[in-house]
Amino acid sequence: MYKFSQKNKRIIYSIIISGLILILYKWIHLFFEDKEYFLNIFKDKNLWISLYVTSIYFTSLSIGSLVFLGIQNISKSGWSIIIHPIMEKIASFIPYGTSIIFTIILLNSLKLNGIYNIFQWMDPNSSNYNIFIHKKKLIFNIPFFLIRNFLFLIGYNFFYFRIKNISKKLNFSHSLNEYNKLYSNSILFIIFFSITSVILSWDWIMFLNPHWFSTLFGWYFISSFLVTGIGIITIISILFKENGILNLFKKDHLHDLSKYLFSSSLLWTYFWFSQFLLYWYGNIPEEISYFLKRENIYNNIHLWLLIPNFLIPFFLLINSKNKTNPKIVLVTSIIILMGHYMDIYNLIVPELNGKFQIGIYEIGIFLMLGGFFCYILLLNFNKKELNFYGNPFFKESKNYKNPNI
Repeated sequence: MYKFSQKNKRIIYSIIISGLILILYKWIHLFFEDKEYFLNIFKDKNLWISLYVTSIYFTSLSIGSLVFLGIQNISKSGWSIIIHPIMEKIASFIPYGTSIIFTIILLNSLKLNGIYNIFQWMDPNSSNYNIFIHKKKLIFNIPFFLIRNFLFLIGYNFFYFRIKNISKKLNFSHSLNEYNKLYSNSILFIIFFSITSVILSWDWIMFLNPHWFSTLFGWYFISSFLVTGIGIITIISILFKENGILNLFKKDHLHDLSKYLFSSSLLWTYFWFSQFLLYWYGNIPEEISYFLKRENIYNNIHLWLLIPNFLIPFFLLINSKNKTNPKIVLVTSIIILMGHYMDIYNLIVPELNGKFQIGIYEIGIFLMLGGFFCYILLLNFNKKELNFYGNPFFKESKNYKNPNI
């Protein structure tokens, strides 16, 4: 059982405060440098872009973890039961992350004068608004945009709390009826996620440039959710094991978790390559503008992304022995999470900002939201049972022996 110590709380508080200090320093600097600009600080696009990128990133970790949990429930996998509490607790950030994202979307939809508008298609007076956008009013209209995003994000919260409550009841009752509820609700969640995540990928990212489209983008986005979710599950499982909190987690479990991490990174790479190959072969202006922009402004960042997201995981985890080495798997997972932050940054920022920039806003907001993310997770781990004894496959998971080791 994990105890959220005062020492760990102070560490997290210091991370959050460090991020806040960086942002305050930026604002103070702007105040003395350009007071007129300071009075319009919330029109600063770098502030909102950084907040948008970081909130989507940390929310994707939680949703991805819940997706992986749902897949394990549906497949009735016995090996993974002992890490189900880890997956469930990581998903605890969903209510907070989705609230931040929807707040940003709502503020943009209200088109307030003092706030920079991320979604340029919302403003008919924008230079980016043209007849092409006007003809797609069925999709590009604010009421429908708000309604579908609200319903989808409410849906993620509903399934998170639903699965969490059923698991809690199952752990106490050992009831087969509760287990069947867990199974059926996991099926419904995966179906819901498969449909809504594709639409959200359009709303949150692809529609930032309404002139660009991709038939593979939704699947690309889903694969990113999955690999980052498995990555954060792996990191916490290894750290808890090393600190004597997750004693039932063995090399047998780590090997299987590493295989999922390895295969999900390959899945992401498959969609990356498929999109790139089709665009290169087709050479259609509406499609290749995505890559041309990143080639000219960001020096082919979409190619460099393959190093942390594909090449390093591939060569480190292709060996079966490495899959049972906690240090190698931990380093690989951290690299993957760093790589996918770069990926989300690459998907969003080039459409909104004409230059590559990792500055005070980017670092400060990442520290603030990252610290808040860690605080919520550890608060949910605090003094909570980390073994789902009520699950009918618990003993199988406890005594699991991997035949490939």
